[in-house]
Amino acid sequence: MATSTKEVQNIAYIYGLGRRKRSVARSKYYPTEEELTVLVNKKPIKTYFSDFYAETILAALNKMGVSKGRFELFINGGGTSGQAEAGRLAIAKSLLKADEGYRILLRMHGYLTTDIRKVLPKRAGLRKNRKPEQWSKR
Repeated sequence: MATSTKEVQNIAYIYGLGRRKRSVARSKYYPTEEELTVLVNKKPIKTYFSDFYAETILAALNKMGVSKGRFELFINGGGTSGQAEAGRLAIAKSLLKADEGYRILLRMHGYLTTDIRKVLPKRAGLRKNRKPEQWSKR
């Protein structure tokens, strides 16, 4: 009986979850001896994000000096900046589970803090959430 590819690729990984605005990012960290690779939705990070947002995600890895292993990010919803910050939080949480010694540096740089701000919904009688109708004197 032939083994399926899922059984062959059954490598242990470390999971992390990050949220920001409307975005949810799930990361899988495979601690290997290979050079560092980061995939976002099965694409290389440089093709999925522009350089600015790619650096936002990789900031946690650069500060910790991680140069080996493989990260797979699965990001849903939201815009580019929300996705990038959710991905950074997911990577930071998976790094923390891998090595508890990273906690002090990750906390110092603010990579473990969840930014809970979300867009408020539109309210009745207003143009947007807080913007009223324009008032005219005559």
